Amino acid sequence: MPDQYPPNIYASNIPGKGRGLFTSQAIEAGELVFCSCQAKSWGVYHKYECKILGHLRPNIAPTLARMVMQLLLRKKAGSLPDSEWDEFMRTIDHVDDLKKDNAKGELAQDRWHDVQLMSQGAHRYSGTHETLTVVQSMMARCLVNSMTVTDDGGSTLGTCLSTSAALLNHSCNPNCIFLTSGPSLSIRSLQPIPANGELTISYTDITLPTHRRKADLSFQYYFNCVCEYCTQELTCGLPDVPSPLSKGLPSVKIFEIEKEGERLLSLAQGSTSPEKDSLLNQAMSLFVAQKEIYPMWRHPWPMIRDEIKLLQWDLDHWSLALVHALKEYFFIDPILYPISWHLVRVQRTFMLLKLIDELQYQMFASPDNNGGDEVEGDLKEYYINWLSVSKGLEQEIEAAIPKAYGTESSFAKEYERLPKHESPEKYGLRMDWVGERLKLEKAAREIKD
Repeated sequence: MPDQYPPNIYASNIPGKGRGLFTSQAIEAGELVFCSCQAKSWGVYHKYECKILGHLRPNIAPTLARMVMQLLLRKKAGSLPDSEWDEFMRTIDHVDDLKKDNAKGELAQDRWHDVQLMSQGAHRYSGTHETLTVVQSMMARCLVNSMTVTDDGGSTLGTCLSTSAALLNHSCNPNCIFLTSGPSLSIRSLQPIPANGELTISYTDITLPTHRRKADLSFQYYFNCVCEYCTQELTCGLPDVPSPLSKGLPSVKIFEIEKEGERLLSLAQGSTSPEKDSLLNQAMSLFVAQKEIYPMWRHPWPMIRDEIKLLQWDLDHWSLALVHALKEYFFIDPILYPISWHLVRVQRTFMLLKLIDELQYQMFASPDNNGGDEVEGDLKEYYINWLSVSKGLEQEIEAAIPKAYGTESSFAKEYERLPKHESPEKYGLRMDWVGERLKLEKAAREIKD
C-alpha cells in the first residue's frame, strides 16, 4: 500500500501515460532511490485473514485473493485509512481490457475468468459490504500492479502491492531496478538520473528481443511500447537481428531458430533427467550449428546455457558446469547487462565463485580424483591458479555490492558473514588475478560447446 516518498521523489501526470514518479534532485548510478518495508503487512494485517484461512484448509486461497480479502477485512474493521483506500483505487485496473480479452484466446480468457472466481471467493469469505463489481475491480488492480517478493537468491516468497512502486513507468532501457529482500522493497538507480527526470523500471525481461517484449507488455499491461529500443528494434542496445543478416540469410530464419529453441527449452524445463539433458543438448546443438548467424547472447540461447549449467551442477559435473558459467561471465552477461555491478552479474559471479569453490574441494579433498585432472576436465590444460581466481572474484563481488544492493542490504550482510578466501601468497603462490582472468577467458573461448 502507499509509502512515504523521500523529499526528492514526487508523482506527476504524463500526457498519454498517466502518472509517473520523478526526482527533483539528480541521482547518481547505484544509489538507493526509495525503500518500502512490507513487514507490517506480513505481521499485523495477517490477523484479519487468519481465521478465514483456517476454515478453508486444506484448500489454499490464491495469493491475489488473499491480498484483496485482507484489504476488504481491514476496510470492514476500520483499520484501512481512507487515504490508503483512495490511493489504491487510483491505480489502473484494466477491467475493460480484461473483459475484451475473452475474444483473444484461451490464455487471455483464463485471466478474466480467474479474476471473477477469486473475486467471488474474496467477496463471500470477507463478508464485505462492497459490491462484487468493486471487488472485481480490486482484484484486477492487484493483478496488474502487484509485484513478486523474492529472496536474494530469486526464490519467490510472496506478493506485495506498493502503490508508490506501481507509479513507476516502464522502459526497455530502465534507469532504475526493483529489488525485494524479505519484507523490504527497494528501488535503486542503474544510471545517472538528472533533476526532474522520470524514474523507470522494466516490466518485462529486457533481454528478450523486441517482438517478445512488445507482446508481453501488450498482453500483461495493455500498452504498446514505443520506447527508443522498441522503435529501433534494439535489445540491450544491440540490433535484434544481426546485421548484415548473416551473408544474406533472411530474418525469418532467425525467428524460426528462436522459436524452435524456445520449444525445446520449454519441454526441458518440464522434464527430468535424462530426458531434460537430451532436450537441452538438442537445443544447444541447434544454436551451435547456427553460431555464425545467431549470437550467443541472443534469446533463448543464454537461457538454454544457464539451464545446462544448473543441470550439470546438480549432476556433479563440475568442470562442464564451470565452462558454461565462464562463457556467461565473459561473453554473455557483459553484453546483456553492460553495467559491471548490475545485480544479475553480481549474482552470477557469486554462483561462479561457489562453483569454483566446489571444484577445488573436489580436487583436493576427495581421494579418488586422480590429482584433480578428472575434476578439472578440459580446464586442466590451462594451468589455472584457482586460489587466485577465487580471491579475484571475491574482490569483484565486494566492490559491486554497495551499488548493486547497498551495504545495509540483507545480501551484503549475508555475504559479510561468509568465510573469506585466503590469499594465494599464504601458500607461496603469486596473486595474479589479471593473468588468471586472461587464462580463464582463453579457456572459455577455446573449449567448444
